[in-house]
Amino acid sequence: MSQNIAILIGNTKYDELSTLNCCANDVYQMRELLLAAKKFSRIVDYIDQPVDFVKDELRELAESSDGFEEVFLYFSGHGLSNSDDFFMCFSNFKESSPNTTGLSRNDAFELIREFKAELSVVVIDACEAGRNLIKNHVTPLSYTLKTKFSNFVQFSSCTESQFSLAGDRISLFTDEFIKACLNKENGPVYYSDVESALRDAFLSHSSQTPHFIRQGTSQEKFCADATHLKDFRETFLVVPGSDNQIMSPPVTEFACAKAAIEKIESLIPSMAKAQEFINGVFEHTVSASGKTPEINDLFDIRTVKYDDFELVQNKRSVIDLLRRRGGSDSFVESDVEKTKRRHPFGMSAVLAAAAFASEDDYDTTYNIWNHSKLQSVHVGIYFEPKSMALNRVFSEIVFLPRLTECLILTCNSYEKRSSWDSFNEFDGTKKWKWSHHSWFDDPTEVAEDYVSDPYSFTKKYVFSFSENNT
Repeated sequence: MSQNIAILIGNTKYDELSTLNCCANDVYQMRELLLAAKKFSRIVDYIDQPVDFVKDELRELAESSDGFEEVFLYFSGHGLSNSDDFFMCFSNFKESSPNTTGLSRNDAFELIREFKAELSVVVIDACEAGRNLIKNHVTPLSYTLKTKFSNFVQFSSCTESQFSLAGDRISLFTDEFIKACLNKENGPVYYSDVESALRDAFLSHSSQTPHFIRQGTSQEKFCADATHLKDFRETFLVVPGSDNQIMSPPVTEFACAKAAIEKIESLIPSMAKAQEFINGVFEHTVSASGKTPEINDLFDIRTVKYDDFELVQNKRSVIDLLRRRGGSDSFVESDVEKTKRRHPFGMSAVLAAAAFASEDDYDTTYNIWNHSKLQSVHVGIYFEPKSMALNRVFSEIVFLPRLTECLILTCNSYEKRSSWDSFNEFDGTKKWKWSHHSWFDDPTEVAEDYVSDPYSFTKKYVFSFSENNT
């Protein structure tokens, strides 16, 4: 048997997230499948173990050998994707501290690299798992090459904007993944075969679409001989009505759709609840002024509220975020208009310019519309200076309402004095910090953990005067 290792991780119990009882059986069934494949010299599993313990164990396992032919990592549990990374959630997971309470995919890749394997396979059964390996516009393939994987295969149960359906006994994706591995009865089973079978299995499941990334030759084998899987196949793929049936009946398309609808429905607030969330985040952010009386000595605090996005700067990045997140609603819509510039010197100038036409010959307008009827979706705090030596500070929050979540963008900026009694608006490109939240999250915690602190920003600005004079 080759020096191959499989690492199986399942989390069923969560402090702040719903229980996923099926994840323990997911791990059990995956272990049985891998044992039947007669490929892996070592299979280790971790169910409801602390993330630090799992990471330390993986480091020790990687150091126990000079290298492996294959490392296979499987995860079943809750998942979260934010602007920075995708996170596999462990029992004490907190969205405010995902890097210490979860296992980021970047960290997982670093741990996998330590195994020095010729082939690395990652299978993730979790919500929002299908995030492309894109960083600063680097393509998925280039990025995996950059991380020095010789050959790499990833199976994710859904796209970045979808939920991954659990089950009473086994998760839908894990069930279909195992069936895909058992699809062939003779000859080698290639990972590309598994991918093809999964694509077909989910053609009718519009609410869940598996996501795949593969770097290699398409010759990477899951199992050298499908006949090894015969005994497991006969127990897993039991004939309906058989006395020894151990798995739950196949999930029908209607049952799958109904489960997805019910899960989505549980995440949708009333309009009043959504407005309460928006108001709560802003009110808590403003109330922090009481904790910094020194700021009140130097600035007057003024707030503004808008029910639209007309005055939002750098709308292009906001529109890019909306498109990237996808979604089934049109609470917030956007478009980009390009209008060819008129030439003041007549048709001859137009014809001459046509040969050298470029993007600069067009005026671009970015539009964002609020159809949700929610108010105060763009709010701000002005720190009006009491001293002529100070510039004005502007902190703003943009709420992008979605049916099941609220995207929040925040930014702090300086506005330089343009006259004795006026200021120029920020003339750079706003760089938004963004996060996404359930409508049922605590607005106070969201404000404290995710909204860029305007008072800390303003204090830093004030302190810069003393630093410049030292």
